Amino acid sequence: MMEQNQPHLKQGLGLAAATALVMGNMIGSGIFMMPNTLANASGPGASLLAWVLTGIGSIVLALTFANLGSRYPKTGGPYAFSKLAFGEFTGFINAWSYWLGAIVGNAAILTAFASYLSFFFPVIKENNLLAFLVTSAGLWLITWINIRGVREAGLLTLVTTVLKVLPLLVFVAIGARYFDLSIAGPMFPESKGMETLSFAATNTLWAFIGLESATVAAGEIKNPQRNVRLSTIWGIGLTTALYLAISLVAMGTMGQAELAASNSPLADIINLHFGSWGSGFIALGALVSTFGATIGWVLSTARMSFAAAEDGLLPKSLGAVHSRFATPHISLIVSGILANLVLALNYVDSLTTAYNFMILLATLAFLPPYVFAAAAEIILLTKRSAAFSVGTFIKSSFLSLVGFAYALWAIYGSGAEAVMYGFLLILAGIPVYLYMKLSAAPAFPEAAAPLTKRD
Repeated sequence: MMEQNQPHLKQGLGLAAATALVMGNMIGSGIFMMPNTLANASGPGASLLAWVLTGIGSIVLALTFANLGSRYPKTGGPYAFSKLAFGEFTGFINAWSYWLGAIVGNAAILTAFASYLSFFFPVIKENNLLAFLVTSAGLWLITWINIRGVREAGLLTLVTTVLKVLPLLVFVAIGARYFDLSIAGPMFPESKGMETLSFAATNTLWAFIGLESATVAAGEIKNPQRNVRLSTIWGIGLTTALYLAISLVAMGTMGQAELAASNSPLADIINLHFGSWGSGFIALGALVSTFGATIGWVLSTARMSFAAAEDGLLPKSLGAVHSRFATPHISLIVSGILANLVLALNYVDSLTTAYNFMILLATLAFLPPYVFAAAAEIILLTKRSAAFSVGTFIKSSFLSLVGFAYALWAIYGSGAEAVMYGFLLILAGIPVYLYMKLSAAPAFPEAAAPLTKRD
């Protein structure tokens, strides 16, 4: 545990900044790249249905986090809830999974940033070393911003969220003029029919990852009992409506083959109808969006490792708070180093290939904390009486059970290979947990009494 005389995190985020954190973390690279991802993975019909199901499932999960966050406004969100409900080891597994998933996700968002920057500077797409250097520079600039203070990071998140939403609204308004759903072709083409639905839903879930962001930073939100809940509900509601509009317009303005081949689909759609000024406008919006999302995600990533370190489940140094800026600077630096390693490992392939693999792995890493959060709500918030039965259990816990089932289905949709990597990622944390437990135990426990031979 942290010493009492150590500096602590400060409540520097109001309702607007907290809502922007939720929206900003969700609206990152996902929606800008998703038309390409879905066109490669499934047909138009399965993609639209995936958006609807993912939107419903994500709203249910967001309500779970809103309920838990207003009752238990502690830094670490999913980690704190699972630890309270199921104990220390389960809490650690959730913190470990979320932390590494966020690190991989940061690398994915920065990869998307480089992909859209290549619209202005094509050499970035052609030179992996240059792309790595660009994304690394962006990562450390954002890490420095977060070290300087949560209020500064929150203000930038608010500004970039507003700036990223504006070009998306312009895209919807312009694209609606040329909308023709027949452009998408058959709704359920051969080999890309309903059998691709679960995989498409897992991919669309990436665009909703971040719905829990207010609970992760709850310790730095003003009036958290009120604002954690409100920011989560406002964030998920506005973002879901925007996603559905964008996706529908994209399908009705560019063919599936063209979307599948595009590295910057929204920009290419505007370019198709309005020329280079339109595509440049969207590409610039995507750059602001991915940069702003990385600011919020770097903030959230460090808060997860900080919360676990405060409880002695990760190295104590990760729980250190900067004496001047009141931020978890060691967690921010260590998370940045790990994200940089992921960037280095993934720049051995094309930007798009690396991005698609990273979002699948990151999404899968977030799902166990979502599963346990839904279960934790049942344990922590369900009222029980002497007449408690299966029927009353289902009735009182219906939405939590729906969220639980949805998260399980999304894990299934990830595919065997991704699940295997995700499972190995979780298991890799067990030696860390064992080390932390043993290092906290007495150095020389009293020896057990020797066994005596019975006559």
